[in-house]
Amino acid sequence: MSHYSRVRTQFRHREALIACLKNLGYDVETDTVIRGHHGEHEVDIAVRKAKGYGVGFVKSPDGTYDMVADWWGVAGTDERKITQELAEQADAIQKEYAKKMVLEQAALDGFEVVSQTEEQDGTLRIVIRRWE
Repeated sequence: MSHYSRVRTQFRHREALIACLKNLGYDVETDTVIRGHHGEHEVDIAVRKAKGYGVGFVKSPDGTYDMVADWWGVAGTDERKITQELAEQADAIQKEYAKKMVLEQAALDGFEVVSQTEEQDGTLRIVIRRWE
């Protein structure tokens, strides 16, 4: 029996998600499987973790990519801890993803980045401009 935990996300753009994962230092594979304690799970995007266990992203019917993992049986883990860790990872990836999407759209609309700073509360402040 599998114990895959699933975290809903708002990631919609596959290539942007892959680029963000790479920017965060993950090794990324596409259209593959991740291994869990009780078997394998097919995923659209995979990032590898310690001991060969992976985190994957699976496209949902609504077009978003849900984050999935099965670390059941990995020392010191349980369902709540796994779900919490996945949610924390999703938050970090979401921040990078949002930044990438904003910067890409700004560039498409003819804006250039003036500055990027991270505030003490973790908020990313991006200043852009466009000359007319």
